[in-house]
Amino acid sequence: MTQPLRGIALALFVVFASALVASAEPGGIGSRVFVVERASESLAVYDFVARKLLPARITGLGNLRHATMIFSPDLRYGYLATRNGQVSRIDLAKLERTGVVFTSENSIDNAISQDGRVIATAEYAPGGLTLLDAESMEILKKHPANFEKDGERFASRVTGVVDAPGNRFACVLIEAAEIWLVDASKPEFPIEHRIKTHQNNPYDAMITPDGRYYVVGHMKSDRVSVLDLTQPEGGIREVSLRDPKRDYDKAMPVKLPHLASWAVAGRSIFVPLVGEDRLAVLDRTTWNFVRSIPLRGHPVYAVRSPTEREVWVSFSGDEDDAYVQVIDVEQLAVVDTLRLGRRIYHMDFTPRGSHVLVSANADDKLLLVNASTREIEDAVEVASPSGIFGAWRAFRIGL
Repeated sequence: MTQPLRGIALALFVVFASALVASAEPGGIGSRVFVVERASESLAVYDFVARKLLPARITGLGNLRHATMIFSPDLRYGYLATRNGQVSRIDLAKLERTGVVFTSENSIDNAISQDGRVIATAEYAPGGLTLLDAESMEILKKHPANFEKDGERFASRVTGVVDAPGNRFACVLIEAAEIWLVDASKPEFPIEHRIKTHQNNPYDAMITPDGRYYVVGHMKSDRVSVLDLTQPEGGIREVSLRDPKRDYDKAMPVKLPHLASWAVAGRSIFVPLVGEDRLAVLDRTTWNFVRSIPLRGHPVYAVRSPTEREVWVSFSGDEDDAYVQVIDVEQLAVVDTLRLGRRIYHMDFTPRGSHVLVSANADDKLLLVNASTREIEDAVEVASPSGIFGAWRAFRIGL
């Protein structure tokens, strides 16, 4: 073999060997989990297949209190919205920020359209809905949330923005007490429906995993507004969360936890209630109250397994926030109580339900818990962890 051919053969061998090594390396974009480090305004990156914290940290992201991260359908980018009105685009392969835009003074939620072209952010100040081009990060449209009351014109805060089937966005206006449905498939992104809620001060919302119902919570109310997105012209249905078998001698809750903390599994909807040691269970089809599930403390998050056989519940309060209780969806009862770590802020299941990722904020740890054995299989140091955002969220409605 001549010297040039030997050189080519050696180069090909190096490339081939490198490919084999790369293919043997566990993990990848689909198993990357972005963990909010609230105190340092940064994201840590954990690979749940490789079971290691990656060296890359993404910094300078702004106020990460209640930050939300969404993902493009091709898993090329993640988009992080922060409370200071900043949207950062993260390259999921390079693990670096490749774009940033300030949409407002204060934002609360974001969502990506079904076709992956448009990002919507809900704005508290000055109030409205901002639509961005997902590729260029340019602002495409601003819908100011203005309304009139007693002859005066006001701006309303907007929250609860989610993607909905039909390439639409849904959001809710707090002071205006109105639901908007926005068509993201048309050039001007028209507001196709404006639907008044019967109660005042809607403060948050969620969409059911099948994309059919948009559910809105209200301040100082134990009733929620439910809108059927397949027939929005039918208007709002109000649903009570009160247990008819309980004696209520106290005021209604100030508000429920974030409605994204509701779990929809099997035939039921599981609702954490502020100030009460129970989950309310609603029928998934009729929305009628079914029963209460007694708990050890005041629940914050109810997270369903992808198998829909279990719901894991976290708590607030110094005596309870280290615990998680496991609900059997068929039995509608607690079947396990786990002590995992202090001040559990967030949980999410891996895509097939084998493990649960848990942020223990007061312990500065991210935990990987086996969903079957309940054992902690991995624990890594993460500074002040809160929100957990896996790349698999790209394939779920409303996330």
